[in-house]
Amino acid sequence: MTNRHRVLLIGLDAAEPALIRKWSAEGHLPHLHRLMGGGTEANLRSVAPEFPDEVWPSIYASQNAAQTGKYYYIQLQPGTLKFHMLDDKPRGMQFWSIASKAGRRCAVIDAPKTALAPAINGLQIANWGCHATRCETASHPPELLQQVLNDYGPYPLPTCDIHSRTLNDYRDLHQKMLAGIEMRERLLGNLLSSEPWDLFFCGFCETHCAGHQLWHLQEDFPLDDESIDLHTGLRDVYQAVDRAIGSLIERAGPDACTIVFSGHGMQPQYHGRDLLAGLLELWGLSGPIRKEPGAAAERVVVGKKDVVQRLKDAVPIRWQYAVKHAVPQKLERALIARFMGREAADPRALAFSMPNNELVATIRVNLEGRDPQGWTPAGRAFEELCDWIGTRFRELINPATGLPAIAGISTMKDSYSGPHMDLLPDLTARWSGEAPLDRVYSPGYGTVVGPHVDRRSGGHSGEGFLVARDSAGRAVFDLRGACGKDLAPTVLRLLDVPIPSVMEGRSLTRNPAATLAS
Repeated sequence: MTNRHRVLLIGLDAAEPALIRKWSAEGHLPHLHRLMGGGTEANLRSVAPEFPDEVWPSIYASQNAAQTGKYYYIQLQPGTLKFHMLDDKPRGMQFWSIASKAGRRCAVIDAPKTALAPAINGLQIANWGCHATRCETASHPPELLQQVLNDYGPYPLPTCDIHSRTLNDYRDLHQKMLAGIEMRERLLGNLLSSEPWDLFFCGFCETHCAGHQLWHLQEDFPLDDESIDLHTGLRDVYQAVDRAIGSLIERAGPDACTIVFSGHGMQPQYHGRDLLAGLLELWGLSGPIRKEPGAAAERVVVGKKDVVQRLKDAVPIRWQYAVKHAVPQKLERALIARFMGREAADPRALAFSMPNNELVATIRVNLEGRDPQGWTPAGRAFEELCDWIGTRFRELINPATGLPAIAGISTMKDSYSGPHMDLLPDLTARWSGEAPLDRVYSPGYGTVVGPHVDRRSGGHSGEGFLVARDSAGRAVFDLRGACGKDLAPTVLRLLDVPIPSVMEGRSLTRNPAATLAS
């Protein structure tokens, strides 16, 4: 008797678990509701609450950013304090490449945040309709992409960020997302039916785009004749994806094991990104000597963006994208890296902020022996400074609510290990996300003031969602404590493929079908 399954794996990019459960219970997501009732479901711990951009690469390889070498798409160049932009090339051993080498027939369609694998036994389409995936639109075999473009056309929404904040633009965005889901459903259904697959893995970017752009339309817009049609906009997208899931499950047939998941979720995009430089100034970290707290020294600092950031904010978003597409790629990447952060970190600073997702403040100590012109010696002095910075973040208060402005602190030395540790920051602080932050109070230092401005109304939360059902409709999974890095070993075990020992996750199946590779 074989332990091998056929696997239908569906990734809902940044779909929010609370919304899935709410709308399933209310009858809006019947196919997910049925799947949840006949299988096993749980929240899926993010592989990287500190680094949302790390989520997908770590899911694919079951490794952390210190192993794969990427935590964000803008990082320090090794051995320097200069920032540069990274693409989404495959990192680590992606599970479908491992399955392909073991002879399993695989189809991988629009897996988020990755370019084509070096080789695949089957087919792959990369970045036909993905969210913010920095790689060429391509396919294996190469002629497949042209066939898709001939039969279906280009994906209708090249980027979900290129719009103004008018009701008509939101309506247009909403309709293009729904059109994209309908087009994706037809494409995936035809590919799924084209031949028998051992693994069919597809991604839906629309839950990600809708979460970023339509989050505020659920409640915050006034219920009037002009905007009432948009109040179900986010739910409409989830409903359309649910219909596509039902169609794919039916086409896959009763002998397929089905897993639907999101690697992380969504929450309101409330953060203090533009207040961070002012805080580092108050604390003395932007210079060589940190400042100790004292009530008599408290003052108000107005957070300011530099000239390049202000220039970017003044240029209409469509003009920005026009320039982006017109300039050579090397210049485009340099401009993006500059607009999203700085050209380089300040070598005179005790510690400096690093580019990262807006909801996570990210700090790197200017460390002697690691960073050029480092100030702080490794060992006890470094540890003590990290603890001191963590304490300052934990003390922060949002004056609008009287509540802590920070939801949690992570130190990389406690969470990460691998050959690329020197590329990572040293600690992160997650903004609470409970209310807008246009000012933040640091006891003994003072208050930093600045407008809370963000084009997106939804941002990434630290938990995803997973529902799994075996080919007979019975749950054969143990999802207790499930993490995103557990998906790759789970899929390999279902395919009866040995799990590489470098993978950090565990198989979520109860059936010990495969052994660890040596």
